[in-house]
Amino acid sequence: MHLKNKFIVYAAIVAFLGFLDTTYLTILHFKNVAPPCTIAGCEVVLTSKYSVIYGVPLALLGSLFYLSVIIICLLILTNYKEKFLQAFYLLAGIGLVVSVVLIGVQAFDLKAFCQYCLLSATTSTGIAILAFLEYRSRKT
Repeated sequence: MHLKNKFIVYAAIVAFLGFLDTTYLTILHFKNVAPPCTIAGCEVVLTSKYSVIYGVPLALLGSLFYLSVIIICLLILTNYKEKFLQAFYLLAGIGLVVSVVLIGVQAFDLKAFCQYCLLSATTSTGIAILAFLEYRSRKT
């Protein structure tokens, strides 16, 4: 693995973990089943008005986000083009902003937390950190 590609590989792995998490939540949403939760509040968060946008579960949008990150990472690794790298940076930034907003909603509006949502926020933050590290590695 080329040294400058390591952050892209790591981002793809982290995105895969996020994809598994959000796909699990999406499946449970369509089955109308609450996931097992070790912290109180998952059901409050996952059934709140914030859990869907125009009838589309936020978890499904998360799955599509993570799948997009995985695809972009694979494109960077197999067919490098500057536009793929720019798309990666953009996706990472969007993921970070959305995660911050959703954590704020959980903390300040719902006053409840969902461990699966926090895992997704952690993975999207990890992707943003890896994107920043990747950007810095190309500038040096």
